[in-house]
Amino acid sequence: MLRKVLPGQTEIRFKAAKPAKLNGLPDFLVFHKEEVRTFRQALGNPGLFRHILITGPEIEANLLQFGQYLEEIVKDQPVVAEPNPTLLSLAGFPFENKYRPGKISEANGGLLLLPIKPFVEDPDLYYFLKGVLLTGKIDFLSLPEGSDSTNINRFHPSIDSRFRLILVGEETEVDSISQIDADFYGSFDFKIHMPYEISLEKSWLPVFSGLLKSWEKPGYPPLDQAALDSLLELALRWNDSQTRLSLHLSELRSFVREVLAFNNKGKKSVGRAEIEAGPSLIQKRTAIHKRKYIENIKEGLISVPLKGKKTGRINGLSVILLQSSLLDFGQVNQVSARVSLGSGNLINIEREVNLSGSLHDKGVFILQSYIKGMFSHTQSFGLDASILFEQNSSPIDGDSASCAELLALLSALSGLEIPCNIAVTGALSQYGDILPVGSVNTKIQAWFDVIRLTGSTREKYKIYIPKDNMRDLNLPREIRESMKKGNFQIFSCSHVEDLIPDIFGIPAGRISKSGKYPNGSLFRIIEERIDRKRDGEEA
Repeated sequence: MLRKVLPGQTEIRFKAAKPAKLNGLPDFLVFHKEEVRTFRQALGNPGLFRHILITGPEIEANLLQFGQYLEEIVKDQPVVAEPNPTLLSLAGFPFENKYRPGKISEANGGLLLLPIKPFVEDPDLYYFLKGVLLTGKIDFLSLPEGSDSTNINRFHPSIDSRFRLILVGEETEVDSISQIDADFYGSFDFKIHMPYEISLEKSWLPVFSGLLKSWEKPGYPPLDQAALDSLLELALRWNDSQTRLSLHLSELRSFVREVLAFNNKGKKSVGRAEIEAGPSLIQKRTAIHKRKYIENIKEGLISVPLKGKKTGRINGLSVILLQSSLLDFGQVNQVSARVSLGSGNLINIEREVNLSGSLHDKGVFILQSYIKGMFSHTQSFGLDASILFEQNSSPIDGDSASCAELLALLSALSGLEIPCNIAVTGALSQYGDILPVGSVNTKIQAWFDVIRLTGSTREKYKIYIPKDNMRDLNLPREIRESMKKGNFQIFSCSHVEDLIPDIFGIPAGRISKSGKYPNGSLFRIIEERIDRKRDGEEA
């Protein structure tokens, strides 16, 4: 069923609470209280849990700070953290008559804190560390040959070192190193897998506010309550959600510090206006790809038709993922389809020129399966078709355009036109169900930006999104205001056939017991074109 989305459904209902104290936790651990509690229990039981594996967001990037936190917990043991381990920084430097200790020796009797990533990149380094863990000795004869170990004395006596290893990193790195050593995961007596996002219940709101306040700096204006509210909205929007907060917090931290710097003079405090203006100020300096795209739209180098109707063409949406949420941006893509007499083949032009990723290919195959399933009762499909992202020269991946591609194809097959004042995003199942997509807020923003650049204030513009993306909607105030005026409309849908009456002006049609679609339906028009092709061949 097609449902109009109301402005109130596109904003979060949370307000930032009174800030809570962080109790000495580093900012990247404040939302991991349960995991920190069990970690401290594991540290207190060395006889049961020797080596510990921790995965989660940003711990690897904050290794030295994590080491300082461990020093406060384990006061009677050495805590050694090495963010960039190499063979000799771990093993030390054995010369003819002396030995300069490395991190493994320094950690003897204590904790050695290391990131996973260097061991994924250098399997020799991993196997050296594993050998030390198994034997309790640094054996210099076992050091692999390399440019950094040519001038050492390999016959230096081995060095005893017993330590507890704490290895930290990302889940993907664990998967990669497990391919190097199938026993890797089992080498750790205690594992902690920290979440990458949390559902922001009310109990977390004071923690979030306390985190933001901890980023304030002496000599800079403080964040007022409205700023905290606005930062909460922004953090959820960056995570494409109304309720789920990403625990990759470094980008939000950097943003807060830049806003404080922008407003350092003449401000008693930083409020909502300063937070909402922050992204555009930063993007003026950094978002070169988005600026170039906008310039091309303004100059007409990228064509996005917004007036009239066209056959076999529809506005699809995609997202360019760059280094951060502030730099990611959406694009409006003209998706086109053409048909010709043939044997029923579907050509993905992007795939033919190696611009299509595996997920996009999958989406095209799914829509091909849907089309063939809807007309499997005919003796011969009889029409070849091709689909294309117009004016695209970059690789395309993901299946979120498959719904738009299907509608363009149905238009080409039927000869019916599609209005240019609409845009569509949604993945597709083989049975026509519209499935949720990623970055839905960014895609809606992209459509809104293009309309604002080249559209008409007298026209109404529509965008269709999957029903299951409703929970993710978190749109800025300017879009909600346009929705209230009726100039910008968002509709949710769960099946592609829900869209057909609104886009084509006629029903999709359901096949009857006689094996025909009803007269006046879209599928009947396509069916008749297939029949004419077959009759022409028989004649």
